[in-house]
Amino acid sequence: MSYLDPAIAVIDPVAAAGPYGREGTAIGFRVICVLTQEYRTPYVTQTFDPADFSEVYQHSCIDETVAFLKSRSVVAVVPGAPPSLKIVDVLAESLGLIGNPTESLEARRNKRVMKEYWTRHEVPCAAFHESGDLESVISWADGRGYPVVLKPNASVGGVHVFVCANRQEVVDAFNVIVSRADPYHQQFSTVLAEEYLDGDEYFMDLAHTGGGEAMPVAFAKYEKIQRNGNASIYKNMFSLPLDDPIALAALPYVRSVNDALGVRYGINDTEFKMTSRGPRVVEVNNRLPGASVPLMIQRCSGLNVFQENIRIFVDGRRTSGDYHFERHYNICCLINDQPGVVQGYAGLDEVRELLSYDGERMIAPQGVHWPVTRDLDGCWGLIRLVHEDREQLSRDAEAVHAMMRLLVA
Repeated sequence: MSYLDPAIAVIDPVAAAGPYGREGTAIGFRVICVLTQEYRTPYVTQTFDPADFSEVYQHSCIDETVAFLKSRSVVAVVPGAPPSLKIVDVLAESLGLIGNPTESLEARRNKRVMKEYWTRHEVPCAAFHESGDLESVISWADGRGYPVVLKPNASVGGVHVFVCANRQEVVDAFNVIVSRADPYHQQFSTVLAEEYLDGDEYFMDLAHTGGGEAMPVAFAKYEKIQRNGNASIYKNMFSLPLDDPIALAALPYVRSVNDALGVRYGINDTEFKMTSRGPRVVEVNNRLPGASVPLMIQRCSGLNVFQENIRIFVDGRRTSGDYHFERHYNICCLINDQPGVVQGYAGLDEVRELLSYDGERMIAPQGVHWPVTRDLDGCWGLIRLVHEDREQLSRDAEAVHAMMRLLVA
């Protein structure tokens, strides 16, 4: 890779965005890493290797970062991890590159503003209320009726997301949200309260190319458990066919959800529930999905979403018409029930013998204290399963959760 090769900048290529460096290099780009902050948690840092990038630049202010990227003649600016959404469109606009409109930037990163935009555009969504005053949140919850959901306005991976059944649970959740930072070191002074939505939860990933209808890249169903009020303890993510009846029924709605936020370019992730009243959006993550989903999309459809997203931000075009899954995946998120210092992992050898086993990522390092799993950040490992037979995937997923245990002392 030489300075004659075109350059792109990826903002915060950590967590699920870590592969951008090598994937961009593989299709002929110099890939510059721009970090907006320091990252420390294992789930976020494990996938990041500075050697995958031609340069690593520490962002401090927009003007200086724009000047640096101009000096490197970058041809695209690509969003990585969630904190990148604060600046990626501002950088693209300042550099005259493809990006999404800055006037709706907050609507693509702040969940309260998202809901205000959906309400304004008559896109059905959960009722909501945001406040930094506990009594205001309690009053809204009392008036709305329990259960209610409490979360930060820019939550990630289900961190500090609670389902509250009464006033005391609202008080407890409020205090956690305003006092504890999330894995990306974000601190919140307000709490977003939402109507609890019934039904199963799904995610759909769309490829947006600046015009025409966004195309579905992936569709999957979440299996989550709730424990001690924690609403989003991830267990499984099962892919579904892109022509699944639920996907076809929800697609126009998911497109309208994104249109209302001004999404024009890039592959992004929309989470929604299929409720008794029809589809209702949970949130839009205006970046690639996390938790190894990009790798699974490639293993099942052949589409490299990192490279596809780079191409979209370089020239606004996709490589193909429709996307299609030849196989299916399940990502098993491993749940820890006993806190302690990690000694090792039980069941891994047996899991590797499963018919659909495709790979693993052990997140909890040995010798480190690991907590009880309450969200995706507390997941101690990911087991990737791939197979043509979705029933086989279900059987193997049950086996994974039965056999795998985190050994702690």
